Amino acid sequence: MKKIFTLLALTIACSINAQNNTNIGTESLNSITSGTDNSAFGYQSLKSNTTGSDNTAVGAESLKLNTTGYWNSAFGYRSLRSNTSGDNNSAFGHLSLESNSEGDDNSAFGDLALEDNSTGDYNTAVGYGVLKNNLTGGSNTAVGSRSMETNNSSFNTAIGYQSLAGNNWGMSITNANYNTALGYIALQINEGSRNVATGAASLKSNSSGNDNTATGYYSLYSNTTASYNTAYGSQSLSNNTGAKNTAFGYRAKASTDNATNQTIIGYEATGQADNSIVLGNDDVTAVYMGEDSGAKVYAGEGSFTGNMTIGGDVVVSSDLRLKANIVSLGSTLAKLLLIDGKTYTMKKNGKQKIGVLAQDIQKVFPELVTTDDKDMLAVNYQGLVPVLINAFKEQNDKISRLEKLVEKLISDK
Repeated sequence: MKKIFTLLALTIACSINAQNNTNIGTESLNSITSGTDNSAFGYQSLKSNTTGSDNTAVGAESLKLNTTGYWNSAFGYRSLRSNTSGDNNSAFGHLSLESNSEGDDNSAFGDLALEDNSTGDYNTAVGYGVLKNNLTGGSNTAVGSRSMETNNSSFNTAIGYQSLAGNNWGMSITNANYNTALGYIALQINEGSRNVATGAASLKSNSSGNDNTATGYYSLYSNTTASYNTAYGSQSLSNNTGAKNTAFGYRAKASTDNATNQTIIGYEATGQADNSIVLGNDDVTAVYMGEDSGAKVYAGEGSFTGNMTIGGDVVVSSDLRLKANIVSLGSTLAKLLLIDGKTYTMKKNGKQKIGVLAQDIQKVFPELVTTDDKDMLAVNYQGLVPVLINAFKEQNDKISRLEKLVEKLISDK
């Protein structure tokens, strides 16, 4: 029996000393001087600790190099191995926070989680390889296998497998800050800043684009370097590579992949041109503003391909103070007589109409004719009003002179 106890004493170095330290394992707590309330379980665990207190190390070489660090917890082979003076760190898993030396307030749960972190503070990593390559980045939170594994930046949040993961295992991303990724491979290769991706594969291809927001599966999937895009809805702006676009709705997309400053709202709605807004898809038949409660709509120009019904007055801004180079239109009757009113049938719907031909107006009053982006002519019918006014005045003058002539002829009889 005595030999058995002697053998156990030789193979298991176990002591509870006056400073309330507990160690089990060869060379564990081997250098302790004044540190108190430490617990070391495993080969060389807390081996170098001298004055550090309130540390717990479970696993071979866990917290091995710690000397003065306080309130650290390490569970797993070589977890927090390099920590010397860092405080308030928690590492659970094989090689978790292995390289941490002076970083404080980090939490790592999972094999290789925060493995390379040295001086970064306030990081939380949950999952295999999470924040693995982080060296100095701080205030990051990553949950999910290999999420943010190459990150070395700060103030990022990633939840989901390989979210904010980076291109390859060995790289270190240093300038990608304030990003949030929630979902499978969301913002997977990101090196930009202030991006928000919510949904599987959202902003997956973003490399250096900044200030993008994507919500929904596959939203802004192809965006690489463009910035200031907002996509809300599954697969919205999924092929987008341009900047300053906004899309709301399932598969809402811009007119081209590299479109700029397009706003698209509606289920499967498609943008029409840069610097434009689209409301609804091809099936939309009405747009209501303020539920007919008198909402005002402000716009610079408008183009309508169908009928327009207005319940109130059409008022046109015509203040003298808005105008310059004011000149009388003069005689218009002769030109007006060159214009012929027509009846015609519209080709697209067969409806009968009354009006004029733009080509006829263009010959005598070119200012009243415009050309759209499809090279179609349009007439400013309202602009014909002053033409008619002057023609009426001219005709009225002729009538007045004829009346006076008739009166003179009658009086001369």
